Amino acid sequence: MDPGPGRGQKPDGAGQGGAPGAEAGVGRSLASQAVARSKSALMRSGAAPRLRTLRRHLGSLEGRGMEPGSSPLTTHVLDTASGLPAQGLCLWLSRLEDHGQQWTELRKSYTNPDGRCPGLLLPGQMKAGTYKLTFDTEGYWKQRGQDSFYPYVEVVFTITDETHKFHVPLLLSPWSYTTYRGS
Repeated sequence: MDPGPGRGQKPDGAGQGGAPGAEAGVGRSLASQAVARSKSALMRSGAAPRLRTLRRHLGSLEGRGMEPGSSPLTTHVLDTASGLPAQGLCLWLSRLEDHGQQWTELRKSYTNPDGRCPGLLLPGQMKAGTYKLTFDTEGYWKQRGQDSFYPYVEVVFTITDETHKFHVPLLLSPWSYTTYRGS
């Protein structure tokens, strides 16, 4: 059945002998403009450089194995409020001893300019057990003139296989923190 004159036809012959994909081209053009506007707004907000820094730091350990002589336990602290590494943050590594009764401090250290503390344990020092990383978050935020909700962060974890490498990242702001087992 013929729909009759003018029915079922698209304006300007699009779809009927018009340029193939003309409608899709308009959609892509509008999408490109929206992306450009979003990128521009992101740049104006100042968030883009912080996001790039976080991506670079979070992805910088990917694909690395445990090189000879490297520490089997590392940490990396990122200041999510500024989008930069948390340089100069004091931390302590402890191990639970005496059948779960006493924490023994193994090392006190500070994060480097990249927010890392790579050499917490020397190869051969790690043994199966329960460990604790204590981060002096109050001291870190006070140095920056910022109050914080958490005076310190303790991350307690268990190592069952001392032949593996362990990475314990900390994402930190004055009001929150997140940690996970990294690679």
